[in-house]
Amino acid sequence: FLLDLSQSMDFGQPPKLGWAVQVVAALGYMALCSGDRVQVLTCGGAGEASRLFRGRGAAPDLFTWLSGRGPGGEAELATAVRWLGASAPAPGLTFLVSDLLTPEWEPALSRLATLPGEAAVLQVLAPEEYAPGYPGDLLLVDSESGETREVTMGHGLLQQYARERDSFLGEVRRQCYRHDFPYLFSQSDTRVEDVVLRSLRPLQVVK
Repeated sequence: FLLDLSQSMDFGQPPKLGWAVQVVAALGYMALCSGDRVQVLTCGGAGEASRLFRGRGAAPDLFTWLSGRGPGGEAELATAVRWLGASAPAPGLTFLVSDLLTPEWEPALSRLATLPGEAAVLQVLAPEEYAPGYPGDLLLVDSESGETREVTMGHGLLQQYARERDSFLGEVRRQCYRHDFPYLFSQSDTRVEDVVLRSLRPLQVVK
């Protein structure tokens, strides 16, 4: 797993990071029960790599490790993918779990496609990011860079936002299909059970 712990993942109600950690925990548990080895690398935060977990009995250690991770910094996805290529113990299936809200998302996917093994991309946005409901004058703050911008959210700007959101998500989807990555988009208020059991199975990522 390559888990995005950048500061932007801490945004939302519920936060994207909580959703992402739950998804990694659920998929990791399924992998351990199937006899596969599991390792989690993080980008953002402290940029850490877990030990290799083996067997169903290692699930509590995996859950404990995940619960001890916190958000911080920028994603630096391309750097994290290079690190993944250098440190992964053997070819396998890599899940990239991220909001992909970084200029590096496209080169990161291109780099991921060059690594041995397979990959799947799970992209998450908060409901407030997918459909902002904040009319009026706002001060927007980039949670990773600290950059600020004043905007007035009227009907026209909300429509423009929706068009650009759809363009962004569509381009992510196209790049994933180009690299033959199974791709799933979700909002952070979607139940993890629905993601794992109903959404990923049709993609033949989980059984």
